[in-house]
Amino acid sequence: MRAPRMRVPNNELVKFNLGSRHVFAILVRLSMTGGLVQFKQPMADLALAEADLTMTSGPVNALVEFLKPQPVGIANSRAFRFVAMDDADFTRLATTLQAMTKQGWTEDPRRSNSAAN
Repeated sequence: MRAPRMRVPNNELVKFNLGSRHVFAILVRLSMTGGLVQFKQPMADLALAEADLTMTSGPVNALVEFLKPQPVGIANSRAFRFVAMDDADFTRLATTLQAMTKQGWTEDPRRSNSAAN
């Protein structure tokens, strides 16, 4: 069973450390296993990055792996999966997702046709 995905309101930004540069993207969807972001412009091949997310329960820092771009969906979007995060970041992510569930941001899996995570 797939982890419940949340639609992320308010064009929340994620900062990715791509080695020698930092890139920002809008967080579109989020779950305990990963998410979907939209970059301002197309991104070349991406593999691993450090992600800094600002959650309602506090900052979350994680190592993420970008998945292959999908031919359909949101322009300039890339799905990612969490590869590693420490226990405190995991707890903050879980707390934020629980709050988002209570607020009704859960995505309807019957409508989803993209591989966000």
